[in-house]
Amino acid sequence: MSHEFAFERVGIVGLGLMGGSLARALRVLANPPRIVAFNRHRDCAERALAEGEIDAVADSAEEAAGGKDLVIYATPLDVALEMMRDHAAGWGDATVTDVVGLKEPLASVAGELGFAEQFVGSHPMAGGTATGYEASSADLFAGETVFVCGGAAESERIEAVESMWQAMGARVRPIDADAHDRLMVWASHLPQLVSNVLSRAMAEAGLRVEDLGPGGRDLTRLAESSPEMWTSLLDEASEENLRAIESMQDGLDFLRTALSERSLDEVAKLMRATREWRRGQ
Repeated sequence: MSHEFAFERVGIVGLGLMGGSLARALRVLANPPRIVAFNRHRDCAERALAEGEIDAVADSAEEAAGGKDLVIYATPLDVALEMMRDHAAGWGDATVTDVVGLKEPLASVAGELGFAEQFVGSHPMAGGTATGYEASSADLFAGETVFVCGGAAESERIEAVESMWQAMGARVRPIDADAHDRLMVWASHLPQLVSNVLSRAMAEAGLRVEDLGPGGRDLTRLAESSPEMWTSLLDEASEENLRAIESMQDGLDFLRTALSERSLDEVAKLMRATREWRRGQ
């Protein structure tokens, strides 16, 4: 890979799907760093050590975050916020990043703690409904978009984090934290909630998963996602989520009215417009 990796000592807090995939992807770089990782379930970290994906298991998150060149928080949002507040004093001159689905809350905490110049927010648009270290993969990020929110960070730190993702084969997309978070509500949060509600409606109608065709399986796939990850994200972006839900409700109300009035030409018009949008026309 042509992009140089700038860090020699990396601390990863959290070895689930994202953290585990980061460890694996870093391990196969041409110049892999020394990786120290912490996971609340130690057996997971011990497995990563036994597999050679990390160099040491930290006894605490503070240990993983201290004395490193790069610290990566690969935890749910609420956990990352708590840990950043607890660990900041031990960061020293480390560059700090994360893989959380919202960026403004973390950037705000970094600023409050006086580390805005060291924090570079990251959000890889990778993964799926499978969770945990056992689902991790060295090529999870290859070919995927990673949003990087540099904010007030020093330019060399932003470039170093961007190069890290590029070394893993990802496509980096710089973006402002506020713009990122609004985008994610519509591109990620709303599809998740729609999948949950659709799955509930199907279950209440007596359907089973084996009754679904490819379309039904695609639309309900996100219902398998982790509630623990999603609840803190939804809470932090509650106002924009409500606007997204209202927009979705408007669409359902439109369909209810059109179908009750047998205005199928209006339904067809909606279908044509959305088909063109989906095809990029």
